[in-house]
Amino acid sequence: MKIDLLETIKTPFLGPDGAMVRKRTFRSVMLYAICYPFSTGIVIYAGLMTFSMVLTNITGFLPEIAKDLYEGRLNTAGSIFLWLFAFFLGGFFAGWCSEREKLLKWRYLHLLPLFTVVLFYLAVGFSGKKSEALDPVVFPAMVLFTIGVMNAMVSLTTSSLIKASQMTGMVVELGVDVAELFHSEGEKRRLIRREAWLRIVVMCSFIGGAMMSVALFPQIGTKVFLLPAGIVAGVMAYDIWKF
Repeated sequence: MKIDLLETIKTPFLGPDGAMVRKRTFRSVMLYAICYPFSTGIVIYAGLMTFSMVLTNITGFLPEIAKDLYEGRLNTAGSIFLWLFAFFLGGFFAGWCSEREKLLKWRYLHLLPLFTVVLFYLAVGFSGKKSEALDPVVFPAMVLFTIGVMNAMVSLTTSSLIKASQMTGMVVELGVDVAELFHSEGEKRRLIRREAWLRIVVMCSFIGGAMMSVALFPQIGTKVFLLPAGIVAGVMAYDIWKF
């Protein structure tokens, strides 16, 4: 399947029913598709090494809650509920700021959640090379909050086209796109092809971020969180400059 990348990035990105998404071009959406998943890939592997848990989504936590409740370990179940709430709170905070920005006409209010993400990553990054300095309950909740924020922000800015960490849905949607390519033509085929290309970029970016984390974490420990902090800060600066 041949994709004309130069043509693709010059074309304005259209959301559902052809609506413009915050007047962002496909070039901007491609930037988000690279930066957010790359940052999340770094964070998820680093989180696994630091907290011994996969900080990607809440699906895997639900069976743990059921097991802990059944066995009467209410403290452990309560900790997991805190992590679930942190993930929810990240999405809520991002959505709330975006909606308040529209209502109050406060420009760049939608960047406040990303600024919070940068602060959290800096806090983890400067906590020291050893993970013993990190609270085993609070810090994972902070990281899950940031993952919730980034998933929500990239979803809001791309009209739910992509996510920062939910690769399962991305693979399924890519399969649907490829199937539709066999049954479409003209402009519809071009748009589907472009979305399929975008999903491939997201997955490759996520893997690239995880690979970088694998390479750097043994040498610098939690300081690897400074990388996604810098990337997210760069996205904020780009958003201010461009829009």
